[in-house]
Amino acid sequence: MMELTTQIIASTPNPIYVKNAQGRFVQANDAFARLHGLTVPQLLEEGEVPFDYAEDRDIAVLASGEPVAFEEFYRLESGEKMWYKTSKQPFTSPDGSQYLLSTSCDITALKKALQSAEDTAQRKEEFLSNMSSEIRTPVNAILGMARLLKKSMLNKHQEEYLNTIMSIAEDLLVIPNDILEFSKLESGVISLASFPFSVDSTLENITDALKTKAEEHGIRLRYAESKESIPVVEGDSFRLSQILIALVSNAIKYSSQGEISVTATVRERSAHKLSIEFCVKSTGLGMIANKFTDFDEVNHNSSLRYGSTGLGFNLCKTLIEIQGGKMWIEGKSDRESSFYFTLPFRICDKPPVPEASAQVLDPEPLKGVNVLLVEDNQVNQLLVTSQLQAWGTEVDLAFDGAEAIAKTKEKKYDTILMDIQMPRLNGIEATSRIRQEANLNKDTPIVAFTANVPQIEIEKFKHYGFSDYLLKPYPIQKLYEVLSRHTDCSHGAKQLAPQHELEQEAEEDVPLFDFSGLGDLAQDTVFIHKMQKLFVETVPDQLLELSEAVKDQEWEKTVQLAHRLKSTFGNIKIRQATELMKAIEETATKKPDKARVASLLERAGKIIDEVLAEFSEQLKAFS
Repeated sequence: MMELTTQIIASTPNPIYVKNAQGRFVQANDAFARLHGLTVPQLLEEGEVPFDYAEDRDIAVLASGEPVAFEEFYRLESGEKMWYKTSKQPFTSPDGSQYLLSTSCDITALKKALQSAEDTAQRKEEFLSNMSSEIRTPVNAILGMARLLKKSMLNKHQEEYLNTIMSIAEDLLVIPNDILEFSKLESGVISLASFPFSVDSTLENITDALKTKAEEHGIRLRYAESKESIPVVEGDSFRLSQILIALVSNAIKYSSQGEISVTATVRERSAHKLSIEFCVKSTGLGMIANKFTDFDEVNHNSSLRYGSTGLGFNLCKTLIEIQGGKMWIEGKSDRESSFYFTLPFRICDKPPVPEASAQVLDPEPLKGVNVLLVEDNQVNQLLVTSQLQAWGTEVDLAFDGAEAIAKTKEKKYDTILMDIQMPRLNGIEATSRIRQEANLNKDTPIVAFTANVPQIEIEKFKHYGFSDYLLKPYPIQKLYEVLSRHTDCSHGAKQLAPQHELEQEAEEDVPLFDFSGLGDLAQDTVFIHKMQKLFVETVPDQLLELSEAVKDQEWEKTVQLAHRLKSTFGNIKIRQATELMKAIEETATKKPDKARVASLLERAGKIIDEVLAEFSEQLKAFS
């Protein structure tokens, strides 16, 4: 029977081994031995392998008596990369001896498939971004020409034709934005924020922003405040605004007269949570809502009748469902319909981020200030433009980085609000070029306008010329403050925000380190402590070597060492140190500057000192 067992283990293609209580190999197969460049006889004769990263883990499993399962990675001598799903099971032989059985299953093909799927999703998003830009650029040109024509002498019919052209062009701009948003939702790119806000203030801001658009269609738009007071809640006010703007905009588009009302009502409430029911009621959508109760039918019917893609409705429905809510429609008659949705929120005992204070903010300092808003999302454009214009601020729009560069060569601005992720040319590239190329805004304050909180790259922002940043979603108070900080009452000299202030605010949002990028290994305590031990033993010497290279101005060596450390820090998401290494690498490559590199290295050293101290404490506790 023992011979049969040995034969089965030897013939299986999955790596298998058995260790005794002392951690020495007593049985193994060819599949495992080959991973270490050995034969089975060599492995059993030695009883161990060089650089046995599993040794501490195996001893821990033997000591605990509990089985474990995790993913692990091997790099073969040939350079080939292999991934395995490994299970370790302690057992006791009939004579009472303790042993450990380790079995692994090759999951390399699965890992490659997942990576391929991620690459495909990324290529899809890039394609959609490029396609979106290709559509928006000529359509914006059409709108621009149409607006110029409207200023000329037109007869009644010509004005009607021109209004029709502009309406069609505006509808065309909505489609690529909806496609991009829906693609992000499908790929899980969109994340939800959570902070205190006032529901009443948010809905008032939305209806105020859309009133002019409604009046142009001969429609009255109002927010009917609830009789029951809605407490301050914690959630994503930006996504709530996005949903309501889409629904109200559609109601305006499909209505020709009457009224649109927006309401919010508390439906369920406990000590810490509540559910709010939102409603957009219109006198112009009854013909759709009265006949259909399923969203697929609504989308199909609206596509046939109005030429709509239905993406807006689907986007709203998906955004609501990922927040734990639901959406439905009701139609009382052919002239009235209502779109309802519910969202759950946590009741917050903190004061709201001061949306209401926007009503008492002094607009005088910002009157006549020229702002260039570089933003490709129409919802964001509408929100920001409405907020700025309420203060008498003059706003120009650019839909991507390339258009922003063109505008900065034509007109001097007081401040530029620059979105980061855009098609054609992103915000970082555009800002870098504005700072380097001949234009009227080389010294104009540029504010990074971004929703990408987890990946915020402060050092990169500063390196490429940003003066400040504003996180989306933001309270209106923050927008007011950032503009005031970069604009004096005479609209003359600008004072850049202190960089230490920028860094301190970012550090509150970014953890010192994060093992989540290691997959299942992030849950393997033994592996994590082994990695920490290796980090503590090697990184200080590497930083010292890098410091000597900088001191001696050995730039090629500096680049190599910074690149190596960048990879080390990036693996465990020491984000700020990673970006500092990246900046050192770029500076030493393109335009060596000893003082700058030394400053960057000093800052990185302080961060790594904190990491080393934390790792050392955890290793002491573990031992």
